[in-house]
Amino acid sequence: MATATQLIDQEVRTRTVIAQTQGAADLLRALIECGDDLQKHAMNMFAVVLDPEADDEDRFFAASTLADVLYPNTHEGDQMLGLDLKEAERIAMDNPDARATLTEMDREEATFAEALAAAMGARGVSQSELALRVGIGQPAISMMLARECRPQKRTVRRLAEALGMQPGELWANSDRGN
Repeated sequence: MATATQLIDQEVRTRTVIAQTQGAADLLRALIECGDDLQKHAMNMFAVVLDPEADDEDRFFAASTLADVLYPNTHEGDQMLGLDLKEAERIAMDNPDARATLTEMDREEATFAEALAAAMGARGVSQSELALRVGIGQPAISMMLARECRPQKRTVRRLAEALGMQPGELWANSDRGN
């Protein structure tokens, strides 16, 4: 005969499984409703979330991107999906802590773009060649150099390896949090 504690434990496990199943079903429904391009992006973000080499920061940003892809919201009724990055940064500048973080991120991104361009120039490596070596598209290299996207730490490691250098030479503290 089961004790009251065992019955309660079983009930908690059952409710947990039901909640997890409902969450998975909602997630799957959202994924199916996406177009092919968004499904591809979502699958890439799932890969980051599940990657044992990804750090907590990369997982957080991948999960945030997944939320934006799978559960899009319009911003202030303008019919555009999500919140524009530049608009989000403008809003964040009202918060002193966020302003300091954004300023530091801007400095890091500028230093990275300069270091990447210098390393490519010194080694005579084109954007297309580097993209092939790293296994990403040339537009991604262009966007990093133009500071239109922020690379994940594993991308920084792969870029450094492709250029025969240490990740810290491209992005200071690139090994932090790993």
